[in-house]
Amino acid sequence: MNQALIFTKSIAPEELKFISEADYGQDSEQHLQALEKLIFEQDCVVNQKQYWFPYEVVELCCWRCKEGHEREFAICNIIMALSIIAGADGSNNPKHLLDTIGPEYDKLPVPLRELVVNLLIEASDKCR
Repeated sequence: MNQALIFTKSIAPEELKFISEADYGQDSEQHLQALEKLIFEQDCVVNQKQYWFPYEVVELCCWRCKEGHEREFAICNIIMALSIIAGADGSNNPKHLLDTIGPEYDKLPVPLRELVVNLLIEASDKCR
Protein backbone atom coordinates (compact mmCIF):
# COMPACT_ATOMS: atom_id res chain seq x y z
CA MET A 1 0.00 0.00 0.00
CA ASN A 2 2.87 2.39 0.71
CA GLN A 3 4.07 2.05 -2.88
CA ALA A 4 0.59 2.98 -4.09
CA LEU A 5 0.52 6.07 -1.87
CA ILE A 6 3.99 7.14 -2.97
CA PHE A 7 2.99 6.75 -6.60
CA THR A 8 -0.30 8.61 -6.13
CA LYS A 9 1.36 11.49 -4.30
CA SER A 10 3.73 11.89 -7.27
CA ILE A 11 0.77 13.22 -9.28
CA ALA A 12 1.67 16.22 -11.42
CA PRO A 13 -0.42 19.41 -11.61
CA GLU A 14 -1.55 18.61 -15.17
CA GLU A 15 -2.68 15.15 -14.04
CA LEU A 16 -4.68 16.67 -11.19
CA LYS A 17 -6.24 19.04 -13.70
CA PHE A 18 -7.11 16.20 -16.10
CA ILE A 19 -8.91 14.25 -13.37
CA SER A 20 -10.69 17.32 -12.00
CA GLU A 21 -12.11 18.05 -15.47
CA ALA A 22 -13.44 14.51 -16.05
CA ASP A 23 -17.07 15.62 -15.67
CA TYR A 24 -16.90 17.74 -18.84
CA GLY A 25 -15.09 20.43 -16.87
CA GLN A 26 -18.10 21.02 -14.63
CA ASP A 27 -17.10 22.33 -11.18
CA SER A 28 -13.48 21.47 -12.00
CA GLU A 29 -12.03 23.94 -9.49
CA GLN A 30 -14.03 22.39 -6.63
CA HIS A 31 -13.01 18.92 -7.78
CA LEU A 32 -9.37 20.00 -7.98
CA GLN A 33 -9.28 21.40 -4.46
CA ALA A 34 -11.02 18.34 -3.03
CA LEU A 35 -8.78 15.98 -5.02
CA GLU A 36 -5.64 17.66 -3.66
CA LYS A 37 -6.97 17.30 -0.12
CA LEU A 38 -7.92 13.66 -0.72
CA ILE A 39 -4.48 12.75 -2.05
CA PHE A 40 -2.15 14.87 0.05
CA GLU A 41 -3.97 15.15 3.36
CA GLN A 42 -6.11 12.00 3.57
CA ASP A 43 -3.84 9.38 2.02
CA CYS A 44 -6.38 8.75 -0.75
CA VAL A 45 -9.24 7.61 1.49
CA VAL A 46 -12.48 9.40 0.68
CA ASN A 47 -14.87 10.57 3.39
CA GLN A 48 -18.66 10.87 3.25
CA LYS A 49 -18.52 14.58 2.41
CA GLN A 50 -16.41 13.86 -0.67
CA TYR A 51 -18.72 11.58 -2.61
CA TRP A 52 -19.40 14.33 -5.11
CA PHE A 53 -16.26 16.47 -4.83
CA PRO A 54 -13.90 14.83 -5.89
CA TYR A 55 -15.08 11.20 -5.89
CA GLU A 56 -17.37 11.76 -8.87
CA VAL A 57 -14.41 12.57 -11.15
CA VAL A 58 -12.29 9.81 -9.59
CA GLU A 59 -14.99 7.28 -10.47
CA LEU A 60 -15.40 8.70 -13.96
CA CYS A 61 -11.67 8.25 -14.63
CA CYS A 62 -11.64 4.64 -13.39
CA TRP A 63 -13.47 3.07 -16.31
CA ARG A 64 -11.31 3.86 -19.32
CA CYS A 65 -7.58 4.26 -19.78
CA LYS A 66 -7.17 7.06 -22.29
CA GLU A 67 -3.96 7.05 -24.28
CA GLY A 68 -1.49 9.47 -22.74
CA HIS A 69 -3.37 9.46 -19.42
CA GLU A 70 -2.36 6.09 -18.04
CA ARG A 71 -1.11 7.61 -14.78
CA GLU A 72 -4.41 9.36 -14.13
CA PHE A 73 -6.31 6.14 -14.78
CA ALA A 74 -4.03 4.25 -12.39
CA ILE A 75 -4.22 6.94 -9.72
CA CYS A 76 -8.02 6.96 -9.77
CA ASN A 77 -8.16 3.18 -9.50
CA ILE A 78 -5.69 3.31 -6.60
CA ILE A 79 -7.80 5.93 -4.82
CA MET A 80 -10.89 3.79 -5.26
CA ALA A 81 -9.11 0.62 -4.07
CA LEU A 82 -7.63 2.34 -1.01
CA SER A 83 -11.03 3.79 -0.12
CA ILE A 84 -12.61 0.33 -0.41
CA ILE A 85 -9.87 -1.26 1.71
CA ALA A 86 -10.36 1.43 4.36
CA GLY A 87 -14.12 0.73 4.41
CA ALA A 88 -14.90 4.24 3.17
CA ASP A 89 -16.35 3.17 -0.20
CA GLY A 90 -19.09 0.60 0.02
CA SER A 91 -20.65 1.33 -3.35
CA ASN A 92 -17.93 0.13 -5.73
CA ASN A 93 -17.02 -3.49 -6.25
CA PRO A 94 -13.35 -4.09 -7.12
CA LYS A 95 -14.07 -7.57 -8.50
CA HIS A 96 -16.58 -6.00 -10.89
CA LEU A 97 -13.91 -3.50 -11.99
CA LEU A 98 -11.40 -6.29 -12.57
CA ASP A 99 -13.92 -8.42 -14.47
CA THR A 100 -15.43 -5.58 -16.49
CA ILE A 101 -12.49 -3.44 -17.49
CA GLY A 102 -9.59 -5.89 -17.31
CA PRO A 103 -8.40 -4.99 -20.82
CA GLU A 104 -8.05 -1.35 -19.72
CA TYR A 105 -5.50 -2.41 -17.10
CA ASP A 106 -3.51 -4.11 -19.86
CA LYS A 107 -2.87 -0.65 -21.33
CA LEU A 108 -0.74 0.24 -18.30
CA PRO A 109 3.01 -0.35 -18.15
CA VAL A 110 3.62 -3.70 -16.43
CA PRO A 111 4.85 -2.39 -13.04
CA LEU A 112 1.94 0.05 -12.83
CA ARG A 113 -0.57 -2.58 -13.95
CA GLU A 114 0.70 -4.95 -11.26
CA LEU A 115 0.43 -2.23 -8.60
CA VAL A 116 -3.16 -1.37 -9.55
CA VAL A 117 -4.41 -4.91 -10.09
CA ASN A 118 -2.84 -6.23 -6.88
CA LEU A 119 -4.43 -3.40 -4.91
CA LEU A 120 -7.82 -4.11 -6.48
CA ILE A 121 -7.42 -7.81 -5.64
CA GLU A 122 -6.66 -6.82 -2.04
CA ALA A 123 -9.75 -4.60 -2.05
CA SER A 124 -11.79 -7.47 -3.52
CA ASP A 125 -10.61 -9.81 -0.76
CA LYS A 126 -11.62 -7.18 1.79
CA CYS A 127 -15.16 -7.10 0.36
CA ARG A 128 -15.79 -10.82 0.87
